[in-house]
Amino acid sequence: MVTVFRGPLVEEVHQQLSHWISQVVRVYKNVEQAEVQFTVGPIPVDDGNGKEIVTKLSTPLQTQKTFYTDSNGRDFLKRVRDFRPDWDLQVKEPVAGNYYPLNLGIYMKDAETDVSVLVDRALGGSSIFDGQMEIMLHRRLLYDDHRGVGEALNETVCGSDGQCEGLTVRGSFYININPSEEAAQWRRIKGQQLLTPVQLAFSVLEDGNREILHSPSYSALKEGYELPQNIALMTLQELDDGRVLLRLANIFEVDESEKLSKSSTVDLASLFPNKKVMDVVEVTLSANQKKSSVKKMEWIVEGAEAAKKESLRGRPMREGDTNVEIAPMEIRTFYITFET
Repeated sequence: MVTVFRGPLVEEVHQQLSHWISQVVRVYKNVEQAEVQFTVGPIPVDDGNGKEIVTKLSTPLQTQKTFYTDSNGRDFLKRVRDFRPDWDLQVKEPVAGNYYPLNLGIYMKDAETDVSVLVDRALGGSSIFDGQMEIMLHRRLLYDDHRGVGEALNETVCGSDGQCEGLTVRGSFYININPSEEAAQWRRIKGQQLLTPVQLAFSVLEDGNREILHSPSYSALKEGYELPQNIALMTLQELDDGRVLLRLANIFEVDESEKLSKSSTVDLASLFPNKKVMDVVEVTLSANQKKSSVKKMEWIVEGAEAAKKESLRGRPMREGDTNVEIAPMEIRTFYITFET
């Protein structure tokens, strides 16, 4: 059953594909994206067959067997169907052998257009045919696939009455179709909103406080200052000794965006306008030792071009400086001490 709703800002298509599969396709007229909300489960297995539920997006793009999936929500890695750059792949499972985990999303492109999909939970995805992407939303199997687990993927939940049924999965994914420059910006900025959404917090006014907050607003940053568009605040933690652990990341890759795939500078003093920064110490990503004490490892790299290519890094911090430069895909970690 299909029901269509049309409004001035949003159009929706409600699809009830079966009693255990449904989805809502929502198209925003003022935003270049579509949202798909899906509900799958409990998957019935009364017929003795396990099932894998996928959604497919078909386009006329000539993708030449190539698509891209994320690695832990950071890099997007190039995937070529039925191919591995490190060994001669013998294809025995053309579907399973081309599936990859999706923590952030998947996209494919041709010379003019990118078709991107971002997910709000860990799923699996692939491009089994040129111009087509598919995402596995849910599955329930009755036989072991002999991949080391030693049991079938048949998770169930049981009620107080002792009746058990398969799990139900609910989630959303987002679709964007744009030229590569705009698509890259959408993937990174929208992806950051999905990975680290705004957390709402509420408080009760103290007894006797009759102040009415007509339009409450607050910013911890210096008035008029904001983080560069390609920089994300990953960690902000106050430690027992009064120091602050801070991690900043550049969310764009090299050559991904002409506008935002570049180094950006963050002024730490503007992040803490009500405190005086006394000392800034850069540490390793795990924050267990000073970066200056780490001995750089020398890697043997095959190929002349690969040997010449070095990772971009922001310039080292100078003593007394509070400006941090962060290169594409770089994460920098600091301990900050304030005047007491």
